[in-house]
Amino acid sequence: MVSRWLIALVLLVTAMPIQSVSAAGGNDYEIPLSDLKKVEKKKPKKAETRKRKEKKKTDTTTQETPREVSGAAAPGQPAPLAPETAQPGAEVMKTPDSAHISHEPYSYVAPGKRTVIKAVISREAVQSVRCRFRSLDKGGYASVAMAKAPGSQYTYVATLPALEPGAAALRYRFIVVDASGNQTYSQEFVIPENPTSAMPGWQQDPGKEPVRATLENPRQPLVGFSDVVMENADKK
Repeated sequence: MVSRWLIALVLLVTAMPIQSVSAAGGNDYEIPLSDLKKVEKKKPKKAETRKRKEKKKTDTTTQETPREVSGAAAPGQPAPLAPETAQPGAEVMKTPDSAHISHEPYSYVAPGKRTVIKAVISREAVQSVRCRFRSLDKGGYASVAMAKAPGSQYTYVATLPALEPGAAALRYRFIVVDASGNQTYSQEFVIPENPTSAMPGWQQDPGKEPVRATLENPRQPLVGFSDVVMENADKK
């Protein structure tokens, strides 16, 4: 009886180290669940960090790319006319007074004919109104005085001398002087020349007396006009 219990005890003691080794062996070859989760969390973070760095680098490159200079002429579009101030001795023009000076340019002018110009000046205490003109791209500037149209309170009219054939276009603007001597200007208008035999209603044949105009700069004569007598600015 004692031998049986002794044998059982020996077998029990012998079996215990075997189970312990088995458990230890299992721990040696299996990755704990907590460690596995740590590895899985580290991989996405590294990938996300790399994507952020690449995106930041792309944004920086885009910002450093030079932008197109604003105000440049679009390809294929004609360059604007040279401003009046580009002419030697020309007076510096202020911002056009479109609120008080109204004018609708004609579609064309015929060479060899005088042109009747009209403008609506909706200002009080107007001292004088003049039309400053020249041919399209050559010669100096001259001006003629404008007077109120018969029966009108705001419409002013003047007659410009005839353009010579080949002058290309009539270029002009209006200058208004108020009672205090302040000057305001209209925008600049350009009417192309049309070599037609028909005379439109806004033009007329030259008269017996030539048009009297004031030359702005004696060193820059008026070119491209006929039927005109010039006076210097100091004689107006």
